[in-house]
Order: sequence, then structure tokens, then C-alpha cells
Amino acid sequence: MRPGTGTLDLAENIRRKNHRWKCFAAALFLMASLLLSGCRGMELENKTEQVDGYTKAQSMIVLVNERNRYQNLYGAGIWEARFGDTDSTFEEYMIQNVKSFLEQIKTITMLAEERGITVTSQERDALRTLSEQYYTALSDADRELIGCSEEDVQLLYTDYYLAEKTAAQLTASADSELSDSEVKIIQVEQIVTGSLKKAKALLKMIKIDGDDFTTMAARYSESDEIERTLSRGASQTIYDKTAFSLDEGQVSNIVEMDGMYYIIKCTNGYDEAATLARKDKLQKAILDQSFMNVYEPYSREHTVRFSESFWNRVGFSGGEESQVTNFFDLYRAAFPD
Repeated sequence: MRPGTGTLDLAENIRRKNHRWKCFAAALFLMASLLLSGCRGMELENKTEQVDGYTKAQSMIVLVNERNRYQNLYGAGIWEARFGDTDSTFEEYMIQNVKSFLEQIKTITMLAEERGITVTSQERDALRTLSEQYYTALSDADRELIGCSEEDVQLLYTDYYLAEKTAAQLTASADSELSDSEVKIIQVEQIVTGSLKKAKALLKMIKIDGDDFTTMAARYSESDEIERTLSRGASQTIYDKTAFSLDEGQVSNIVEMDGMYYIIKCTNGYDEAATLARKDKLQKAILDQSFMNVYEPYSREHTVRFSESFWNRVGFSGGEESQVTNFFDLYRAAFPD
């Protein structure tokens, strides 16, 4: 199981500033934009074991990657922009958000160790090759700004990989299979009226006289919404049940609901692309929850806090000639599944 099919953007996480990592699978791809840390020591609440953290040089690998990527899109002025209604700049908020995320990633590597989940020698060889590919392609300006070694790169790639592997193994037994019929999406057209007499007359004109449904809906429906897209769910109204019972092109009888009368025509009995996208989203949600059922209790007993002072000095100024932005692109190319 992979948490997703592509890298989510840091902007997505910022738009969800109150979303506290409800689903780890999605968060792993947020990591592609968010992985940042640089701590040699950590404070652990509820548990006092010693855990190696990340150095500043290791944090700069991804920090510079994201700085360059965002500056390419929005210009350097983005970092001084205020975040929403807060007093924080975009730069301050991003750094803090990333720091919190990396604290959670470190918690997951601790969970992996407890569960005996490790990186195999073959996987480590692949990660070593990937690290060499990234490091050797760095420009002099990149290396000067980041200050990392090839070993630093390999450590970050390994933690990232181990986090994904942990999520995969902990959700391997989850039943996430859904049939297309369970999540099917269809399109319909409707005629809506508050008069049963009018509804009966319109139904006769369509079914008996052969009048065009779309034309009749545009002319006589009391709702501006003629076309609708419906998703099959756990609970459905009489309207939904009727719509999903129709064959493509079929027109329903009159449906009464909440004091209104509906005539429904199924125009697309199976939106394949939309159905598959919804199915994928729901299956991911099942796997996400399966992981969180394990992760959340563990994280409450193993609360990680990075406390190194350099976090207060990390920023996005300087190193204007650095252009590297491919840290996570290379990873996803190496491990696409």
C-alpha cells in the first residue's frame, strides 16, 4: 500500500492549518513537501529513552528544496506574507508546521522499531543509490547552502521509506475493498414542482407524448438545477434510491419528497472516471483510519518534541543561486509504488 499517487503540496497543508494529520497515508505525501528537521536531541514526553534526531544539515536538504520550489512559483516575497488572520509570516508558519510533522515522522520510526519493521539490505542499497544520485547532482551553490553529506541524504531518504513501509505493513490486513456498485456515481436530469397535478401532466407529456425531457425541464421545472451528479452512499433518500434504480436513458415515475414532486431521468448510469476516483479516495480513508488506530495510541505514549535552538534561526534568506527542487521527485521516481 502506498499512501497516495502523487506528492501533495505544502500549500495544501497550509490550507488545512487545523487538520492535525487525521490520515497518515496522506501525510506521508505531504512529507514530500514538508520533511524538515535538524535536531540532534529531543525531549520525549511520557517516555525517557534516547532517540537520535536530525541535524541542521539534514533539515536543510528539504528546507532548501521547498524554499526554492515556492520561490520559483511565487517569488521571494511570499515568505514575508502574513498567514491568514495570524501574526505569523508564511515562512514562520511553514517552518513550524514542518517541524511538527517531522516530530511525528520520528514517532513513526520509533513505532517501526518496536514492531520490528526495518529496511532490508536490498532496500538500503536502493536508497544508497538514490542518495548518490541526488547528492552528486547538487551544484556548488546548493552544497554551500545546505551543508549536508551524502550520508545525511541517505538518512532522510531511509526514514521516509521506513515511514511508508510501516504504514503499509500496519494496514496490510485492513479490508479496504469496495465494489464499483457500492460507490457508483451517476448523472441525472430532474424536473421539480410543488404541484402533483403539474407533475402528472409533465410525466404524461414525456412518457406518452414523447416530449424531450431536457426541454421540458428547462421550461417547466421549478428548480434551476436540472443536471445533478449523485454518489451512492450508506444512507439514501427515496430520490436517490429511485435514481440509482434507473437504467441509462430511463425516466422515473413521480417521486414525492419533502413536499415536492420529482421526475428523474438517468443520463449516465455509470460515470467510470468519477466512480474510480471516489473508490480510490474511500479505500485510502479506510487504510488511513486503520493506521491511525495503531499510531494514535502509540503517539500519546511517545510524544516527541524537537527542542534544538537552531529551529529559531532557520530561515529562507541567502543562497540565491541554489536551485535544487528534486529531492522528493527523485524519491518518487525510484519508488513509484
